[in-house]
Amino acid sequence: MAVGENANVGFNSYICVGREATFKTYATCTAGLEFISSSLKTTQEQKVIEAISTKRSYSDRISLSKVVEGDIEFYMGADCNAAQYLFQNAMGGGSITSVTATGETTGGSAMEHTYTLNNFDSTYSSLSINHRKGDSTNGKIFEYTGGRVNEFTLSGEVDEALIANASMIFVDSTNTSNDVSANLTVTGQTPLSFINMRLSMEGTFASLTASAFWHVQSFEFGIGNSLKSDSDSRRLGTSILDVLPAGVAQFTFNFSMRFDTLTAYSAMLNESQFAAQLVFQGPTISGSAIRQQIKLNMPKLYINDAGDPEVGGPDEIIKAEVSCLVLRDDSTSTGYAVEAKVINTTQSY
Repeated sequence: MAVGENANVGFNSYICVGREATFKTYATCTAGLEFISSSLKTTQEQKVIEAISTKRSYSDRISLSKVVEGDIEFYMGADCNAAQYLFQNAMGGGSITSVTATGETTGGSAMEHTYTLNNFDSTYSSLSINHRKGDSTNGKIFEYTGGRVNEFTLSGEVDEALIANASMIFVDSTNTSNDVSANLTVTGQTPLSFINMRLSMEGTFASLTASAFWHVQSFEFGIGNSLKSDSDSRRLGTSILDVLPAGVAQFTFNFSMRFDTLTAYSAMLNESQFAAQLVFQGPTISGSAIRQQIKLNMPKLYINDAGDPEVGGPDEIIKAEVSCLVLRDDSTSTGYAVEAKVINTTQSY
């Protein structure tokens, strides 16, 4: 077969995620992810050696550092373990507390998993990914190791499912014939949607309720880990990363809403502190009284820009684009900036 003679289409592709017990050591990948798009790729750039040799063209080059990175976009579901692995890693890996969900009936299987920000220095601090690009012929399967999520965003809007984007950096990759499609667990992945989404914001965390919420049309929540992947994280003698430490984590939270009160505007000018809770609920778990759920608790935030709107015409609904600062709450010994609570049927992570 000549190079480029045949065609290969995207629907045959898969992504499967595994959690590494040891950083940079490939872990068996069994958690399948139904994804929208993937830009995971490996680049090995070259540098031309500029030398004078009485000729009008250069003749030598050297290879530069190997770069393995890219984005995965997917619909976020509480019952998809691969999605949770990516989300947990974006929060720095580490231990996860799993207990029976509050209000669960006898014999029910709903479990609530809680995690906050960690430092990529404990259990499951890195990921492996087995990624087939197209069909399984001619070795179009790639294994990525030592992966960490540099940036993670959750975004939702009216008439859309909850979408996640994980921007990842890996230590290394290899081409393989290890096709794991027969072992993928992708059935039953239920995307969360805008219909069962709620944003509650009050002056204190204790005053948050499910019945009092802000009417928003869209939002974006983001985690930035500031992973260090430049030359300081490399060493002489190899083209791949040696370490992949994280810098200071930054959280972002922005949302769009109708401009009908001055609540957000006054809070911005008065530097008022808020607490917020962002909740997405899915269907009721089979054999349970509890629904699938992802909840983000943010006990300390300030409105940085209230989106003081422009009036663009006589026949429009005036809207405000609000952005917030999400900070760590130090009022208790276990203070955190963001706490994630996920309810599904997984017994433990």
